[in-house]
Amino acid sequence: MKRFGSASMRWVYLAEDESGLIAGVPELLQLGYQKLAEAHPIPLHSHDQSYEFVYVVNGNITWEIGGEYYPVNAGQWFYTRPGELHRARFDHLEPSRIWWFVLKAPSKGSAWLRLDQDDVAFVADRLQQLPRIFPARSSVSEQFTRLKTTIESDMLNKQLFARHQVLDILLGMLQQPAAKPIDPDLKQSIASQVKEFERNPEARYSIEKMAHSVGVSVSHFYKLFYELYGQAPVAYMERIRMEHACTLLKTDRLITDIAMELGFKTSQHFTTVFKKLIGSSPSEWRKHVRDRT
Repeated sequence: MKRFGSASMRWVYLAEDESGLIAGVPELLQLGYQKLAEAHPIPLHSHDQSYEFVYVVNGNITWEIGGEYYPVNAGQWFYTRPGELHRARFDHLEPSRIWWFVLKAPSKGSAWLRLDQDDVAFVADRLQQLPRIFPARSSVSEQFTRLKTTIESDMLNKQLFARHQVLDILLGMLQQPAAKPIDPDLKQSIASQVKEFERNPEARYSIEKMAHSVGVSVSHFYKLFYELYGQAPVAYMERIRMEHACTLLKTDRLITDIAMELGFKTSQHFTTVFKKLIGSSPSEWRKHVRDRT
């Protein structure tokens, strides 16, 4: 397992590097887990003849495909189709915790995951119909952990267990769980709070006042907000603030002035937060954007 940073962790299985580790499951090309305490580089890439699925355990990450942005919250899946170019927004993945796997695309006439031909055709068709972002079942982390344990073990018939565990995760995606009901009025009230902040990202909002205006306790407000947006309110607001900072950095304004406008007492504190979420310092990001235009 490769580790980096004081609170970050990364584990990756690559079939091409393992020389038959689970030779009975050639469809599983990659499996990985990342806990990111700061932004991590994910540049433009694709997977030939295979799907990539990313499950967000916590945090909030944004992917880019063909100039379109896809924000993904905790408890959601994101996936890309074979050969589809994609990357993390700004080429960096936000602080988060994720599982992901890359699976060879099922093809007609193949013995894909040793399913019969009708089942292979069914899976192939359903994969094409999946929305870009969709909810995950609560058991996904446990399923991934079990698969990771199988891959790392010396157990007999590990290929059998691994194959069925991969299939278990896949079928869980294809059979969508029922959405958790949240009172529509509460949902709308919280959405109004979020829109107000997005209009005024330089403001500093009190969580207590936000909860009071919605009519719930602070703890319940945190719970509802996390279910809706995949992050704690403070973390979400900081991310929106840094997105606004990116817009301001495209102008000729001094970085110190931008930091002050966004409510930071020092430009050093602003730089620390910006680099953690975006992956580079404000000056480096500005230079990168200007070099690309």
